[in-house]
Amino acid sequence: MELNRRDFLKGAVVTGALAAGGALAGCAPAAKEGNAANGTAAAPAEGAASEYLTAASATQKWAFEIPPEPITDIAETVEADVVVVGAGTAGLVTAYSALQQGLDVVVVTASSIPISRGGSNNAIYSKQMEKEGFPRQDPYFILKEMAENSNNVDQRKWYRYYHNSEEAMNWMIDIMEGAGFQTGIERTSNMVEDSLFYQAPAAHGWINAENQAVGMTQPFVVNTLSEKIQAEGGRVLFKNIGRQLVRGGVPNGTTGRVTGIVCEREDGSFAQYNGTRAVVLATGDFSSNRDMMAKYAPQALDMVADEVYDTVNYDKEFVFGGLFPGDGQRMGLWVGAAWQKTFPCAPMGATINAGTTPNAYQNFWGLLVNRDGQRFMNEYCSNILGGRAQTLQPGGESFALWDVNYSNLPDWYPGQGGYGILEKLAPEQVVELWEDSVASGAYIKGDTLEEVLEQVGLPVEETIATIERYNELCEAKEDTDFFKRPENLFPIKTPPFYANKAAGTPGLLTILGGLRTDDNMRVCDADDHPIEGLYNVGTMVGDFYSGFYTFQVEGVNYGACCLTFGYLTGKFIAENE
Repeated sequence: MELNRRDFLKGAVVTGALAAGGALAGCAPAAKEGNAANGTAAAPAEGAASEYLTAASATQKWAFEIPPEPITDIAETVEADVVVVGAGTAGLVTAYSALQQGLDVVVVTASSIPISRGGSNNAIYSKQMEKEGFPRQDPYFILKEMAENSNNVDQRKWYRYYHNSEEAMNWMIDIMEGAGFQTGIERTSNMVEDSLFYQAPAAHGWINAENQAVGMTQPFVVNTLSEKIQAEGGRVLFKNIGRQLVRGGVPNGTTGRVTGIVCEREDGSFAQYNGTRAVVLATGDFSSNRDMMAKYAPQALDMVADEVYDTVNYDKEFVFGGLFPGDGQRMGLWVGAAWQKTFPCAPMGATINAGTTPNAYQNFWGLLVNRDGQRFMNEYCSNILGGRAQTLQPGGESFALWDVNYSNLPDWYPGQGGYGILEKLAPEQVVELWEDSVASGAYIKGDTLEEVLEQVGLPVEETIATIERYNELCEAKEDTDFFKRPENLFPIKTPPFYANKAAGTPGLLTILGGLRTDDNMRVCDADDHPIEGLYNVGTMVGDFYSGFYTFQVEGVNYGACCLTFGYLTGKFIAENE
């Protein structure tokens, strides 16, 4: 993953790091039937009713749930204690943890490189947090996050994370600092502590002299782990696409223990990798599989373009609009794994965000209106949750309005970065970035409100009335309409005036969840019994999220599902298998 810090930081100040995908993407794609590229054409309903979805036809299996014929032409068999499938953060953490326990480990991955995106790794506490004077996160943050997920989650997993993340993070800090990197704590959204949307400073990242962008440097982590695994006796084998799990000694078997996986290599031949202790799936999401999205995440189906659904690219990193084809999830289903109980699976991203923000995790705190010129929310909230409210507006359109004095909002920082690393921007520097966006066409600027509103496409009379009402509330220091905090009421009076419209397809980063998983990361069947020898970690862990990924516990996917659960799984296998 190549990081262009200047371009990324400028974009984060201009639109918010998570807003760019939603604001700039094109129109929503039309759904197609089936997915030939991924071998998942929709199963037809029976009889005359096949043209309609009925209760009976809805219970049929989808084509991706039907196992293909077992692969038997195995060119080579490789033995190990543990086989990890996937070379992202979760897979490599699990592999290195198991290797440190004295196990022989092989990592097989469809990608040609170690894979990562972003770089926020949450922990409840760590030696770095102690060093920088940040407090241990109170259990309240876990309770609040579960409540924001409607309590429709497996609480044992959340508390296992809470009780073990400090140990896992300190382990990773030692690894990364031993490799010459510096640990940083990523800046949060700067919201006051008594706000519902407050984020505790607890997301870790690693930097060096060339790249200081805490929150965007996960390539350092996966590259370091891959190198250490190979240097210390493990194996990382790229361009090995997992095709079928071996259960009971048979590819796609449905009884007995999972003992291996059949992979397709670059030359088209098949190799079987046997894990006498365990096979661990860490293959990422299923967001580029049209049929799996239609069944398990239909609310995000149209956020992925046809060309993404119709192709497979295992080397995707920090891109919006669909990632992987769900290989691990399908292989698990074929050998008897059940799907998670929470429905639908939760998207990460999937919002429309208008406006300019002082920090990548903030919503726009000025005035937001819909296409009818009406204010529709309390703007003082975090980016992703504010973006959800914007995405639901008529036509999926949201408009941000502000004046030049908005640059005086305290604590403007250039994108994602660490405490003590980023330097605060002066108001004139903020305005300079706005002017760059005006020049590019992303923002509208004018000396009168009427001029700006006409250019951005808002009804002038109705929107002027909304602005006047908003200015009255700002002057009174009391928002009796939406109850925004008094210190965040910024009138729109001083030219030049600015506007930004967000519309189009929300920017989807990934889909979270998958196979049914217990709190030891063992994959389970429909009766909630673990399937012997089979584990999964990372994005594909079931029942950890519900609704949408909130970013309120900043970096919890890497911190919990990848780092903490990966670290614990390597140790659990060594002690129990």
